[in-house]
Amino acid sequence: MKNQRKIDRCLNCGRSLPDFENYCPDCGQENKDQKVPVGVFLEELITSLFSFDGKFIRTLGVFLFKPGTLTRSFNSGQRKKYTHPIRLYLIFSLFYFFIIGFIIPKDMVDRILTSREISASEEIQQEIEDKISESEREELTKLQQAVIKEIPNTNPDHSDSVANTLSWKELRFLSIDPEVSVETFSDTLEKSAYAFDLGFSAEKRRAFIANSNLFVSQSVKNLPLMMLVLLPIFALFVHVLYSKRQHFYIENLILGFHLHAFAYALYGLVILINHTFSIQNNWLAEIAFVLVTTYAYVAILRLFKQHWFRTLIKFWVLGIGYFLVLLAGMGLELYLSLLLL
Repeated sequence: MKNQRKIDRCLNCGRSLPDFENYCPDCGQENKDQKVPVGVFLEELITSLFSFDGKFIRTLGVFLFKPGTLTRSFNSGQRKKYTHPIRLYLIFSLFYFFIIGFIIPKDMVDRILTSREISASEEIQQEIEDKISESEREELTKLQQAVIKEIPNTNPDHSDSVANTLSWKELRFLSIDPEVSVETFSDTLEKSAYAFDLGFSAEKRRAFIANSNLFVSQSVKNLPLMMLVLLPIFALFVHVLYSKRQHFYIENLILGFHLHAFAYALYGLVILINHTFSIQNNWLAEIAFVLVTTYAYVAILRLFKQHWFRTLIKFWVLGIGYFLVLLAGMGLELYLSLLLL
């Protein structure tokens, strides 16, 4: 590929270049044609990110079975021996969030809320609806709409009782019906079992119910960014806990890249196995949690070389603190995803 794309002059400084020159002697720019088709550009991008060369294979063995070794090697100056920590993090975070995005159903909110409403009578009603014709089903839907629209004009007590019996599916239907005003929908929502406020306007609450599936998709897309933002906070916790040690903050950030990459690799694999083989039990997830926790503890123990009990105390302080930050970050991420609807 490189030989086919060499040119006779440097695109940066204009110096003439013989065919055997891979780099310009004057400015150092690589001797290759930068104008390439989209296919070649994407091929080079994917290759640069995911090329599994000998270095990556060597890194993988150390990464999986020798906690802390990659971090110690990188911080000691061995930058070319193993795959760069950021690249390792990107590979396994992309793997993990791809699995999450692939497995989580787009209508997850609908499924969760609808599954809680199912009762024996509703199952019978569903069987009846399945047996009626399409035209009869449309007539039934129109009749239900007409009844729901009349709710605000009926006796208040009766209105409350009808609103409380609204299913999530009916509430969603109301939210997307252009003939239902914002005031009418807001009043019905407040009297239903799904009332919520969170400081949002009536329009925003209606938008959430109407676009609950989009909300799930948006939240999943924002997760990688949220975790990347929280990673420096993890490094800061480690830096504070080991402030008496002579080390730089960036060294703790490298540790964070490696620990998070390992968690992504293991949790992603477990989620993939559970989904592929339809495993309902959580025993694999529990084993993965123990392995990730043990891996992180051993890595910190080897890096800072303190007594195992003292390290254990600091490790639990780190775990609890970071867990609380994760919860706060997740709540903020969901809140922002809702605002962006």
